[in-house]
Amino acid sequence: MRLLLLVPLLVLVGCSTSHHAVSAPAPGLAVSGPGESLASAATGRTILHSANVRLERGDPDRGPGEAAQLARAHGGYVQRSSTEAVTLRVPAERLDAFMSALPSLGEVTEKQVHAEDVTEAHQDMKVRLDNLKRVRERYLELLQRAVTVEDTLKVEKELERVTVEYEALEARLELLEGQAALASVSLAFERPTRPGPVGWVFYGLGKAVKWLFVWD
Repeated sequence: MRLLLLVPLLVLVGCSTSHHAVSAPAPGLAVSGPGESLASAATGRTILHSANVRLERGDPDRGPGEAAQLARAHGGYVQRSSTEAVTLRVPAERLDAFMSALPSLGEVTEKQVHAEDVTEAHQDMKVRLDNLKRVRERYLELLQRAVTVEDTLKVEKELERVTVEYEALEARLELLEGQAALASVSLAFERPTRPGPVGWVFYGLGKAVKWLFVWD
């Protein structure tokens, strides 16, 4: 009977883990545990980095292949590729060096770099995962002490529920940590546009108007 009373109590503990949240660590504190290597050593934050870049070159169809070589040189790889575009994954700590090397692939005409701070979500997942792990361990202990079929079935049912929740949360945490470890860089290559005869006329007029107002 005492065993059956413990089961509802553990159910409440398990359910509470899905609503548990923690505040982000204070700046300067390193994130501990599985995600420690993903946080900046200086700020203790977990950041998702991404970039979108457009480049011009005479042979845009060769751009993705050369970009793949550049990514591999920086420890990255190709996530997906098409005729004149490619998405790469590059180690976050090598992102700045990779971006600095992009002019070797063509003239950079547009560049957008994004950084999303997911420290709070990362920490919250780790705390919830730890709580679920402890609940699972308690259910395993109860299962060893069960003496009746009824007790065994009740504990096994709750153990299965907690295990499913634990594995789903673990997969989400691994995905987030993978996204933080590798920055996503999307490159689009295009051929330089050259103005026609009329275009050159307007280009010359623009230069002349600028000369009227601005002298170097």
